[in-house]
Amino acid sequence: MIRILLVDDQKSIRERLKSLLETEPDFDIVGMVDNGYDAIEQVKLLLPDVVLMDMEMPDIDGVLATKIISHSSRKTKVLVLSSHDSDEYVADSIYAGANGYILKGAPAQEICDAVRFVNRGYMQIAPGLFEKFIPNKIEAGLLEWKPRPSNERMPVSRIEYPGSLELTGINKRTAAKNTAIVPGTEFEQPSELILDITALSRSRKSSIGWYQATALVVAGLGLTCSLYLIRQSLNKPAQTPERQDRAQQLQNLPFVGKIEPLHITKIDATIPGIVTVMPIVVGQTVKAGDRLLSIRNVDAERANRTKQLSAQQLMAQQQQIAIQQASQQQQQALQQQQLAIGERQAAAGRISNIQLAIANYQRNLAPLRQQVADANVKVNLVATQTERLPLSQKREAITRTQAIYERTLATYERLAQYQSEGAISQERVEQAEKEMTVAKSDLNIARSDYDSLVDSAKVTTEKQAAQTRSTQLQQQLALIEQAGQLQQLQAQLQIARADFQQIETKLQQIQKTMPNGKPSAIASSQMPILEPTQSDVTAPISGMAIEIPISLGDRVFAGSKLMSITNPRKLKIGVDVEAQQAALLKTGQKALVKVGTAIESQELVALVTNIAPPVDRSTQRIEVEFTNPKPTVLIGQNGTVYFPK
Repeated sequence: MIRILLVDDQKSIRERLKSLLETEPDFDIVGMVDNGYDAIEQVKLLLPDVVLMDMEMPDIDGVLATKIISHSSRKTKVLVLSSHDSDEYVADSIYAGANGYILKGAPAQEICDAVRFVNRGYMQIAPGLFEKFIPNKIEAGLLEWKPRPSNERMPVSRIEYPGSLELTGINKRTAAKNTAIVPGTEFEQPSELILDITALSRSRKSSIGWYQATALVVAGLGLTCSLYLIRQSLNKPAQTPERQDRAQQLQNLPFVGKIEPLHITKIDATIPGIVTVMPIVVGQTVKAGDRLLSIRNVDAERANRTKQLSAQQLMAQQQQIAIQQASQQQQQALQQQQLAIGERQAAAGRISNIQLAIANYQRNLAPLRQQVADANVKVNLVATQTERLPLSQKREAITRTQAIYERTLATYERLAQYQSEGAISQERVEQAEKEMTVAKSDLNIARSDYDSLVDSAKVTTEKQAAQTRSTQLQQQLALIEQAGQLQQLQAQLQIARADFQQIETKLQQIQKTMPNGKPSAIASSQMPILEPTQSDVTAPISGMAIEIPISLGDRVFAGSKLMSITNPRKLKIGVDVEAQQAALLKTGQKALVKVGTAIESQELVALVTNIAPPVDRSTQRIEVEFTNPKPTVLIGQNGTVYFPK
């Protein structure tokens, strides 16, 4: 299990990487952080196998974090996952001690393979970035490289920053000239890079100047690159002119391999048995659903015979028990029949009694209805004979007093006019005013009498209406009570008839199911369920049979391989390529596959789909996939692969 720590300041990228890597069974995500300082702390705490490191982060960037992790933990490998493909970023990461550098836009499989390569101790560089960190020259053990321009301001051999990070190193040229390095022992001595994590924790609280941080990074880069390049130069065999020429002439080199099917569908046996029918042979084309072979399940046949024997014995026992039960059932049926006959007679008697009661109620209901009708006639007669009040006389009195009042009022107004002109005396006017006042009082009295009479008439009418309504409600109540009793009797009659019908049906069923004293046959549901003894194996997909390890009459077991089917047009071919040449290839790259002799050959377009890790650090397995447009079968033939520019 490879323990992985994810370091990236963007949460979305961390989550995407986590979901991608968790699908691999040999990966274990032990932690995720968003800055270089937390990455150093988590490496110290969790001891992961591989750290996926981002380049640009707050506080401590990826280069400095890589330098600190690579020198403080020999077990942990650092794989830089960056969005930058410039030579400066690649060189800085490798010189800082990173074991690999890949781009964030790389395919998922390439990222997973890179993690595995780095965990094994290999150097993994993304396709196309290999040449960005190759040293410029190697002269007499002196390694030189082109660092970033900002590193040229690092002439001193020791840089100190109190309270933050102490970095002790040596000038790379002085070390190369004055220090004798024994191959294989350069990493056995204590590291020249001394890291104080506690001091680094305090440094987060006080900001480091950019020039001081740059000095720290440059010094660490120089020392790390010196150690790394020395080790690489000692371990890597010298390249001969012939190998360099082959790496440059990759597109002209043929690579021979064996053509294989891209996908193989294996069909296994699900039941044990003997192969009885097998109409398919190797090389034959089948369609989905076609029968491939038939298997006779011997174990199922043996189990079926055992079940049948047990069922026969059980049937014999049940037959004896059924004979004894048949006579008992016959006696019980006779008793049930006699009880049902008695219940039917009782139900018929109840129906007759209810019908008689209904007839009596209907006879008593007619006189009651006549009485109700007579009462309604009397109520109406009383209402029509109600004393009529003299409303018309009162209205005539109002009209008469109204006329008198208007006449006296006009007289008063005329005399008042005359008096103002001095034609009559004041006494005459006062007399007219008294007459007008009396007329007005008579008018008010007449109106009051009329209103009182109207109110009295309304009260009398409402009282008569209430009495009439009360009488009607009492009559309706009597009728409803009579009707309710009648409905109850009718409901009882329906229930009695339903009971009689049920008893009649029950009696008929008893008579039909009357046992004759003979035991009944055993129901088919009690028969044993037999397992199928013959099973047909059908093709799950359309394709061609390429392998049939069994033959007619063979005995197979559950899980035994029966046949392999593949699509003969979807093919792949694997070739061995030198590691230096494989570094120039990448997945998705175009390739050409030539098949056949010089006279009848065909050239097919293919794509590089997989670049396997190096086996012995000299060759790598390259797999290409292609489609055969012709119906000819190419599986098993040799093919030649070319990698054009």
